[in-house]
Amino acid sequence: MTLHHIPADDLRPGDVIVHDGGETDVRELDRSASPTIVTNPGSSDEISGYVWECVTVRREDA
Repeated sequence: MTLHHIPADDLRPGDVIVHDGGETDVRELDRSASPTIVTNPGSSDEISGYVWECVTVRREDA
């Protein structure tokens, strides 16, 4: 896996978000309240942010 700095809008299931609190596996995305994106809605590791924010992810190389 490689680290990528991407716009939050490019998140996809399977990504691992790397942040100050550690890492969060993206299992599900909810874009219904655009421009907000919620990762893993309803779970204890839920994260939300705006589409113009950038995130660092660990992603399988294609």
